[in-house]
Amino acid sequence: MSAGTTFVIVNLLGGISVLGGYVIGLYLFPDQREMLWGGLQGRWRIVFTVSMLIAAAGYLAFFYGIIVKSNPASFSLGILNGYHAISILATIFLISASIWMPATLIYLKSMNSAWWIISVASLWITATSLIALTVMVVISPLAIPSVFARILAIIGISYITFHCLVFDAIIWVSRFHGR
Repeated sequence: MSAGTTFVIVNLLGGISVLGGYVIGLYLFPDQREMLWGGLQGRWRIVFTVSMLIAAAGYLAFFYGIIVKSNPASFSLGILNGYHAISILATIFLISASIWMPATLIYLKSMNSAWWIISVASLWITATSLIALTVMVVISPLAIPSVFARILAIIGISYITFHCLVFDAIIWVSRFHGR
């Protein structure tokens, strides 16, 4: 299977898992919706929501740059090198991102601190994998020959990285009032 096909499959399955987890979680646990905001109120919610939308658009821009304008097999990052390196990092990102919603909902229902640790760890793994993806795209200039697509991919992956690190792993975790 080509590196591009693998990357598309990883993103389709992972995207369905992340978004499906949100839809299922919000649908099956409507009483927990308010608590999922982690104590964020007013303008913070607007800022978070707008940032989530920009982050999603950023990931789509990154995805476009990888699928349409690059050779996905050309990316490398130190020891993570080779044909599927970018797909491996995307898999880690999407799996960890899909863990947050169920882990947080289970924590809110059970108040078992192990689920809080899993929830927070999933946010940090998500952010760390996105940092690695960002670095991989930046240090692999020949992987995306189109300057426009390369800049678009870098801006897109950088914004979702910023959102997941700053808004989710730092601000949301520090403001969470369910603990």
